[in-house]
Amino acid sequence: MNLKKEMKYILGCIRRCDKAYHLIEEGDRILVGVSGGKDSLVLLYALSRYRQFTEVDFDLEAVTLDMGFKHVEEKEIADFCESICVPYRCVRLDVASVIAEKGQAESPCSLCARMRRGALTTTARELNCNKIALGHQREDVMETFLLSLIYEGRLHTFAPITWLDRSDITQIRPMVYAAEARIRSIASQAHLPVQSAQCTVSSETERRGMRELIHDLETRYPEFRDRLCRALETPESYGLWNDIKRRPEDMPKWWMAKE
Repeated sequence: MNLKKEMKYILGCIRRCDKAYHLIEEGDRILVGVSGGKDSLVLLYALSRYRQFTEVDFDLEAVTLDMGFKHVEEKEIADFCESICVPYRCVRLDVASVIAEKGQAESPCSLCARMRRGALTTTARELNCNKIALGHQREDVMETFLLSLIYEGRLHTFAPITWLDRSDITQIRPMVYAAEARIRSIASQAHLPVQSAQCTVSSETERRGMRELIHDLETRYPEFRDRLCRALETPESYGLWNDIKRRPEDMPKWWMAKE
């Protein structure tokens, strides 16, 4: 597929999610977490295009967290952000040494995730952003659901929108309807400055096992991905996105929200 058709697809996914869950509102200042991976770069690229035709006026800020695991090609990302007129900042965290110091006392993935969340929230406050956008896509949603089911014994996955009550910042995931393969296609055709993962253990995680499980299930049941996604979003008693957390004063605006 050509880039124009692929961009129409991804913008359609973002628009669908935005309309369903009211992700982006007038006057929003949105911090986009840009890891350098294909998902976050495509999200930033798509949101920069989305604000050109949507009726809602909003601003974007791009932030990369340098975790200290490996060198980040900051200039390549900065040049890309400049080309799409989005301010850029790189925040350095010494996560690698903290994890090394903790040793086996705590899960490195859990510790890293907490530090990243804290850094993004702090930076969002500094930049006067009221929302943080993350590049999770359709396969991430399914993998998280299966991880929770198999390893925790519960039905759970992350939501398209979540209010972080401690920081009073809203976290959004505009690409949860978008297929990873289409995102990869856009990143390649648009020549985005995709970098390898900073994480040194990314290929060894349980999430990789879930990815393989999904592939096996789809081989046996060709419509597995689409059906699982429909089940997760269905607005009935078994829909996991019924209980989206929002600010109390905003509750009447969304029929999907229940507390």
